Amino acid sequence: MGQRTSDRDLKPVLAALKKPHLQYFKEFYADTASFGSRKAIEHAIEFFGEDRVVFASDAPFDPEGGPMYIRETLRILDSLDISDELRRKLYQDNAVKLLGLKL
Repeated sequence: MGQRTSDRDLKPVLAALKKPHLQYFKEFYADTASFGSRKAIEHAIEFFGEDRVVFASDAPFDPEGGPMYIRETLRILDSLDISDELRRKLYQDNAVKLLGLKL
């Protein structure tokens, strides 16, 4: 109880992987909810790729009860030196694709 690691031998799982384990992490999606950290967003784009980062916020869990983290995320995304196409992906297109939505 309370242990973070188990005694289970995971070597067979690792041996069964078809590609390096880090590549599986790149199949996740990341979001822009970063408590106002520009670097976190930049690194998310770098690591996960342009198509696997979606807009998000941690509202209402900020000192203002919601608007601060949204405002800061918008400010950061608008200030990044990226193409308009990538900015649109981050703001909406990646989420639309991920969620299977139609606009």
